[in-house]
Amino acid sequence: MNKKFLITLIFLLAAYTTLIACPVIFSINNKDKIPQVGIDIFINRVNKGKTNHSGDLEILLSEGNHTVELFRNGMLLLSKAIKVECKSNNHFYFSIGSLEAQNFDLDEIMVKSKSVKQKIEETPFSVNAIDLRKERDKGGDVSEILNRASGVKLRSDGNVGAPVQINLGGLQGKAVRLFKDGIPIELFGHGYSLGTIPVNMLDRIEVYKGVMPISLASDALGGGVNLITRSQLDKFAELSYEAGDFNTHRATLNAHWSDQSKKWYLGTNTSFNYSDNNYKVSVPVYDIQSSVTTYQNLPRFHDATQSFYTEAYVGVQNRRWANDLRVTLIASDFFKEIQHDAEMNKVYGTPTSNENNYTGILNYKKRLLNDRLNLNLLTSYSAFKTRFIDTATVRYGWNGEIIGRNQRPGEINLGNDQRIDYHFLFSRLNLSYQLSEKHALDFSEVYHAQNRKGTDPLGAISAIEGIDVLSVPANYRKNNLGLGLRSIWLEDKIESMIGIKYNSFNTKGYTTDNFGMGYRSSGAGSQLGYMGGLRWNMGNYIFKTSYEYANRLPDEYEVFGDARLVKENMDLKPEKSHNINLNVQYNSGERNKAFSLAAGLFYRKVQDIIFLQLDIPFSRYINYERAEVKGFEIETTYTPSKLFDFGGNITYQDIRRVEISETMFKNLEGSRIPNVPFLFGNFWLNTHFKNVFKEKDGFDLNWNGSYTHRFFLKAIAKNQEPGLFEKVKD
Repeated sequence: MNKKFLITLIFLLAAYTTLIACPVIFSINNKDKIPQVGIDIFINRVNKGKTNHSGDLEILLSEGNHTVELFRNGMLLLSKAIKVECKSNNHFYFSIGSLEAQNFDLDEIMVKSKSVKQKIEETPFSVNAIDLRKERDKGGDVSEILNRASGVKLRSDGNVGAPVQINLGGLQGKAVRLFKDGIPIELFGHGYSLGTIPVNMLDRIEVYKGVMPISLASDALGGGVNLITRSQLDKFAELSYEAGDFNTHRATLNAHWSDQSKKWYLGTNTSFNYSDNNYKVSVPVYDIQSSVTTYQNLPRFHDATQSFYTEAYVGVQNRRWANDLRVTLIASDFFKEIQHDAEMNKVYGTPTSNENNYTGILNYKKRLLNDRLNLNLLTSYSAFKTRFIDTATVRYGWNGEIIGRNQRPGEINLGNDQRIDYHFLFSRLNLSYQLSEKHALDFSEVYHAQNRKGTDPLGAISAIEGIDVLSVPANYRKNNLGLGLRSIWLEDKIESMIGIKYNSFNTKGYTTDNFGMGYRSSGAGSQLGYMGGLRWNMGNYIFKTSYEYANRLPDEYEVFGDARLVKENMDLKPEKSHNINLNVQYNSGERNKAFSLAAGLFYRKVQDIIFLQLDIPFSRYINYERAEVKGFEIETTYTPSKLFDFGGNITYQDIRRVEISETMFKNLEGSRIPNVPFLFGNFWLNTHFKNVFKEKDGFDLNWNGSYTHRFFLKAIAKNQEPGLFEKVKD
């Protein structure tokens, strides 16, 4: 492991032998010589940043002639040619008070250069950036839009508040990480999840398929999804309300305020969701008198969900000691009734779960060393209180009536009256150093600590000590380190990225053996990973390839279980995977007449998969299977005019079990991993009408469809699989 680390580090350092570009300073004043803050400076049609509190912006530029454009709120203030010579003092002064401003749409300027979406998608990563600015007025939650992205399949029970599982590039579940502005989403509680986040809270979604940026500092195995919240410079307030079937209600409040100098700001993002989820489902109904089971369409009667999430923030920016300092306070609540087991064979009428979360976040950003070093330091503390109640002594049928009384406590298992307190400490350090105009070094470090302690008088009791196992504190610590180099070659035609990651964890808590004996135990593990990527621009074409030896550490739930149905396992090892991506993109035209085509191939070789081994009465996570994933995805969009656009995508992923060691399962060598979709796609048509009733109003009609090919719940030997479109025999 140390040898690999040293070789990779030498490779990183060897790439630094390059000429340093020239430092260039721009100073912007008005006619009264007052520094102008927040002026957008474009160099050769590329946005290089905003002026600071002193009216200055310092960047690195190569020698030669450049075109400088100054914008404020979308208005062109100045356009001028400059010449940069490294032997000279490249400090350029501009006065904008006496100039006649020309009105421009800054979004148009960004399209002609590179929008944020384009910049992200033109990195060496296999990534989709979904722009949500035009989706905010359409209602719904984020999962509906994310599920239409190429290579992405979301799965849930279909009701409001249900857990959402992501399938991305052939891997799913915890192999795919979720983030909110680079922070793991689990720190925000169940009140902030893919099934409850309203679209108007976000600017965009970044979907990384395989390799992820060093800045996210994650131990994801198969990629991740980063939800980017709205960033506002001006004052605004927005209130929305939606109502739907099954007594569904959703409300949001988003507001932002900043003072005239743009140095102080505050705001809030709030959402509320409620639904009875009492839609009809086909369920097995057992008749006691005839001993016959029939399927009937009956409403779900115990599946209501309520979630609340609010965050309030205050910050200062554009100061000498900080570019941005923000304090955020978060409160969330999530309540869920539980209707049935995983296969809908057992129906429940009383179990409920509830979670309260309080989080504080401090985020500090500062550009140092003449803006060549960007520092981003974030720390957060979260306190969760969860409650799970299943104490009823009655039993219910699917019609909602009581069919049994004076039973043992607990409809789900042996009864629970569980209260657990969680405490999370999270810190993240991101450093980015601009070695030259063409080369940048990135470093990230994440520390995550969790403490769990609780009670359950009806839960698991240790055989030796005779104590509630939840009353013994369970501790989990995780550390992620990343170092990477980004480089530009051949006048921005080629971009390369290489990096290394080191992940480690340790645990301490209570464990039991196969004989029911309990004792205090600890565990630890670590894993080195490395990655590389290349992007090559050729006119309208972009070619990309990336490779990563990725690993995912077992999380606290997999290690400690839930003290109900899932036992602990302190001996879990990290999952590991070789990930390869090949991508090509073609783009032609502009804005109101454009065509795009993107295609990708992906390969995954996964080992030490963390798998939930089902057993009676308790299940346990173990390192079990190996898998091989091969697949492709294609997406195309066409905008023939400003009135409408349409497109579609298709994904195929062949996920197979390989290298099976257990004799009793040898017949499943090469079989598909069960209960995972392997062929799916989406298609859409959008129409746009502007100035229908008055200037600047709009009217849109949108049509979306999706297709998921059949897949099997149980494992089937490869030689018994039906053809892709062959009729399935009973």
